Formats: sequence, C-alpha cells, structure tokens
Amino acid sequence: MRLFLLSFFFILTVGSVITLGLLELWSGQSGLAVSDQVFEVTYGENAWVVATHLADKRIVRNRFGFLYALARLKKLDGGMVAGEYRLSPTLSSREIALRITTGQSLSQDVRVTFPEGFTALQIAKRLTEAGFPGEEFLSLVSKPEEKWRVEFPFLLSVPSESGLEGFLFPDTYRFDRQADAETLVRTFLGTFQKKAWPLLETDTPLKAFDVLILASIVETEVRSDRDRAMVADLFLRRLAIGQPLQSDATVKYILGLNKVQHSFAETRIDSPYNTYVNKGLPPGPIANPGLSAIMATLHPVQNEYFYFLSNPETGETIFAKTFEEHVQNKSANGL
Repeated sequence: MRLFLLSFFFILTVGSVITLGLLELWSGQSGLAVSDQVFEVTYGENAWVVATHLADKRIVRNRFGFLYALARLKKLDGGMVAGEYRLSPTLSSREIALRITTGQSLSQDVRVTFPEGFTALQIAKRLTEAGFPGEEFLSLVSKPEEKWRVEFPFLLSVPSESGLEGFLFPDTYRFDRQADAETLVRTFLGTFQKKAWPLLETDTPLKAFDVLILASIVETEVRSDRDRAMVADLFLRRLAIGQPLQSDATVKYILGLNKVQHSFAETRIDSPYNTYVNKGLPPGPIANPGLSAIMATLHPVQNEYFYFLSNPETGETIFAKTFEEHVQNKSANGL
C-alpha cells in the first residue's frame, strides 16, 4: 500500500511538472496568424470566451497558454479591459495577456449595450459596472438640465417635473473611457433624436410623449412584435373607454421588483404610476422602449381582446376577450 501511494504521488508530481512546463511553453509561444489582426474584447466577456476567440483566430497558439498567462498576472477572474487591440503574430500569449489587462487598446472607447426596456436605474448600474459615473448620470437623468430643452427640442413636450426616463434610447454605445455624466446623457439623447424622434413627430391620435409612455409599457409587457402591436391596440381601447390599463409592468416599476405576478396588495400601492388604481396613462415612461415597441404603439394591430397574460415558463402571450376567459387562462398557465 505504501509503495502504491508513493508511486501515485510520484506520477502526480511528474504529471504536474509536465503540465506546468507545457503551460509555461505555450504562454511564451507566438500565434499562428500570418498578419496583424484587430481583436475586440467586449465588455462582460469572461477569460474562457476571450481565450477561445483568440485561439479561433490563431492569434494565440493555445488557449490554455493564454489562460495560464492571465493566471500568472492574477487576472484570470477578471481585469480584462474592453476595447479593440492590434495584435501582431509575433506576440506571445504572455504579451497579449499583458496588453489586454492593461488596456493598451487602439482607442479609449468602451462598448456597452443597453437592451430595450432597461430603466434609467438599470442603465446607470451598467454604466457604473463599465467604469463610468453611473450615480451622477442617474442624478442628471432625474433632474435634467434646462439647457437640454434647447439642444433637444423634443424635450419641450416633457413636463418640467419629469426626468429623462423613456428618452435614453436602448442601443450599443461606444463611450470614451473618460466620458463624464453629462456627455453620457447627451449621447443617449442624441441617439434618441436620430433614431426614435422621427417616428414620434408624425401625426397620431396621441401626443408624442403619450406614445412614448404607452410604448414603454408595451415594451415591458410582451416580447414579440406581433404581440406588442396587439397589446398596444388593447391598451388604446381601454384608454378610450376609461378602463384602467391594469399593467403589471407599472407595478414592477414602482416596486423595483421583477415578479411573475403581483399580490392584490401590491396592485393597490399608492402611486401615480399604478395603472391598477389610476385610469389613463402614468405621468411618464416606465422604461426606455426600442423602435419595435414604438412602432407597435404607432401602428397597433386591431383585435377584439381586452385581457392578456404571459406564460411564466414560455413567455407566450395568451389573449382573452372576457374577464371570465382571462381567469381561466390564468389558472391554465399557473398564475
């Protein structure tokens, strides 16, 4: 037994030495690419994904050698700087790891993506995670500068007490690493003016700001373009007859909780944004809608439904014409 254990530990030791030797060798080798390449590290990518992409492009000879180089730099669990890097085929994995972890990129831009339906709070959080002044950004969004109404005329339709929720257009942005909070806000507003405002300037039964409010609710309620257009029509008919919108999305916005279904007490919370207890639209958008939700609100698909729900497992939208049918649908879908 003792001989067996000694043999086992000897083999284990030799194997470890050989493995470390190989990793050391691989980390010092250059890649197999034939020319310089521009390689992008995207914000939020982990070490394995980056190593795989580098190996696939033959920029590094072996992904494990690159991971070992990161580990030697104590950056295996994070520390890679998003950006574009010009990498020569003569660089070793160690040299590439050093460049990527010290931010020796082509530019100082950082690419950050904000999905449709993100709230200002979620945008601010993501900005902070990317190294930008998220809290200061949120402060400016909550109390916009008066001068922006001149620079961005579409803000003239916004009540003076309202913030910029709804106008922070969801998209993929490239920000200079040194960008301050005001620059960030103006970039969002500029993108909204370019991509969304031309749609809202058209003649519609609703004012542009009201379209944006309803689009933000539609964005948060359902997923597909077809369902959004149908829900938009459903909500517009409820508004026309004075029936409360009864949108769970507005309750979620008030509470800041992502729940499948809200309790009766939660749907009775005292807030002007609560569309269960208040008729009409809330005082402002509850999220930042994308073009799809805005188009759905501007061009709703006519239907005869008055109720809908989303299956919590599949996300499928289930429509109903009567409240009794809606109750049956809730039971059938585990709600």
